[in-house]
Amino acid sequence: MKKRHKSTNGTVPAFFCLIFATMLMIVSKTGGNDIIKNIIKNIAQNEYFIRVALSLETGKYTVNTISAKQHEDYEEEINSHDEIINKNISQPQTQNAQQNTQQNTPQKNQTVLFNNQSGLQFDLENMLANPKRITIDSSEQPLVLIYHTHATEAFTQSDANKYEPSGEQRTLDKTKNVVRLGNELLKILEKNGIKAIHLTELHDYPSYNGSYGASLKNVSSVLKKYPSIKIAIDIHRDAIINTDGSLKKLTSEQNGKTAAKMMLVMGTNASGLQFDDWQEHLSYAVTLQTEIDKTYPNLMRPINLRKQRFNLHLSPASMLLEVGTSGNTLEEALYSINLFGNSLVSFIKAPQ
Repeated sequence: MKKRHKSTNGTVPAFFCLIFATMLMIVSKTGGNDIIKNIIKNIAQNEYFIRVALSLETGKYTVNTISAKQHEDYEEEINSHDEIINKNISQPQTQNAQQNTQQNTPQKNQTVLFNNQSGLQFDLENMLANPKRITIDSSEQPLVLIYHTHATEAFTQSDANKYEPSGEQRTLDKTKNVVRLGNELLKILEKNGIKAIHLTELHDYPSYNGSYGASLKNVSSVLKKYPSIKIAIDIHRDAIINTDGSLKKLTSEQNGKTAAKMMLVMGTNASGLQFDDWQEHLSYAVTLQTEIDKTYPNLMRPINLRKQRFNLHLSPASMLLEVGTSGNTLEEALYSINLFGNSLVSFIKAPQ
């Protein structure tokens, strides 16, 4: 008969709660009541903390394993917003919506692949049948905003593009990090008569924590000044680690040249943040990805639909674009952003 280990449920949480309570009492005695309120508020809103605490108490560990990049973005989303709302986020399910919802593994439906990590349903068939287009109000006003929540993200160094690191595959050099990609996209748009604005601030420096809050503030300010902007693109680069610890590189051969594969990341209201029209935003991404797939097959990874909002609620056709991974080179990423720019121009100028 197997010897059963004595359960310690409740002991570990009680121990940490005692330490935490002591810390709070010390801070309170030193005049830190406001600090305590903020700490408690952030903890109460942190789904990850709550799930871990419940797991320790019940002995049932249900915290999902996610990639390092996804964990960074998840923590940023939780830490950068205080607009948590109590609402039922379940969506009415139609037969078509159930048939066209992909859960966790990419599945093909016509010309679009999805990796749905949101847990929500959407009608992909309807989105494909009714392409969503941008209406241009004036050619004299900015239509596109380019920015970078994680601006210091860089690529694997090559002989042609070396830089002074500020972290792992990160640099403050704007000619070598993702800000360079934003500059290239800006040139393509302006060359084709599309006015755009590029924010080059390093929102993730000097502190990575809070970078989504920093970009939220700057983007909101620009959108208030230029209400004509309808497309806001947050350019990142992904980070994927192989099982042996090496950096994963994702490439696609396009016109005889090697391009870094790209991915659109789209947000929802599944985290509890206000984003009621996320499906409308997603429709723009579906239309754009459909056109890219037709012109440059295998260049795009599946659209990643997430629980988090990532500031994508701010403008009608907001999107987060991951260009390559930390294993790709800047040269590969630059080629990709040029291909993306060509498709974006076609998307914008397509007949209504």
